[in-house]
Amino acid sequence: MRDRKYLENLMYDLWEEYFSDIPRKNLVLIKFGKYSKRQLGSIKIANEYTKIKSLLKKNLDDYDVQDDKRVTVITMTKYFQNEIVPEYVVSATIAHELCHYAHGFSSPLEKRFDKPHQGNVINKELAKRGLLESQRLADKWLKDNWVGIVYPLHKFF
Repeated sequence: MRDRKYLENLMYDLWEEYFSDIPRKNLVLIKFGKYSKRQLGSIKIANEYTKIKSLLKKNLDDYDVQDDKRVTVITMTKYFQNEIVPEYVVSATIAHELCHYAHGFSSPLEKRFDKPHQGNVINKELAKRGLLESQRLADKWLKDNWVGIVYPLHKFF
């Protein structure tokens, strides 16, 4: 089973490899949330309760050095803990959320668009960063396999 550290490593590897031009102006945490069938990932600014709870699990030095004290939290569906889901699907979902961060949604960066998916901006951003083919591969895997992951009994009816 994948854990929070797995997600952190994957996120920071993606950031370093594909988003290195995007400054990390605040603490960005990533975690598994609930078993969500439709929303595979989300990004938000933590409320005080979430921030305190998250910081208790994290090294406070990471928080102390940030200029902006807001905490961004990326939450991934708990289904991604299961290694039956390919890593490229998890990576593509994280990359999608990092695009939102880069565009100023749930981050201290300047907001570049009125709406987070306006004019296909996510796919354009992924293409610019060389990640669109990975997203398409993930989309295909999800289309072919997701129902069998989240509705295992569905096959029998």
